[in-house]
Amino acid sequence: MKVILLKDVRNVGQIGTVCDVADGFARNYLFAHKLAEPATEEKIAQVAAQAEARAEEAKKQAAELDSKVKSLNGKTVTIPARATEKGGLFKAITPRDVAKAIRAEHSLEIPEDSIVIAVAIKTVGVHTIELQNSAHKKVPFSVSVSAQ
Repeated sequence: MKVILLKDVRNVGQIGTVCDVADGFARNYLFAHKLAEPATEEKIAQVAAQAEARAEEAKKQAAELDSKVKSLNGKTVTIPARATEKGGLFKAITPRDVAKAIRAEHSLEIPEDSIVIAVAIKTVGVHTIELQNSAHKKVPFSVSVSAQ
C-alpha cells in the first residue's frame, strides 16, 4: 500500500515521503497513530507542490544569507564582556553573543549556525572569526572584545 508520511518514521522514511508499506502495517500502526495517510493522486501532487515551495523558500533564504554575509565582509563588531585585570574573560564569547552584537550594530539577522568560531574567544582584544554563507564558503569577520 502506498502511503504519505505525516511524520518521520524510523526505518520507513521522512515526513512528506511517499512509501510502499505492508497493508497491515499501514492500517494497524501508521494510520492508527496518525503517522501517515493513504497516497492518492491528488495528495501526491499536493505533497510535490509543497516540497517545491519549501525548496523555493530555502533558495530565497540562502540568497538572503549570502547578501547579508557579503555586506559584513571587512566590518567589525564590538562586544563588551566582563574581564579580569589581566584581560581574561569570565565567560567565552559564543556565536549567540556575536549574532546579538551584529543585530545591534548592523541591524542584520545572522543565524547562529552561520557563525564559525574556530578557537574559543576567552580574552579581550580583536579576534577573527568566520561567517559561513549558504554555499559553506567562509568570510572572515572581526570581533573586538572590550572589558566592561
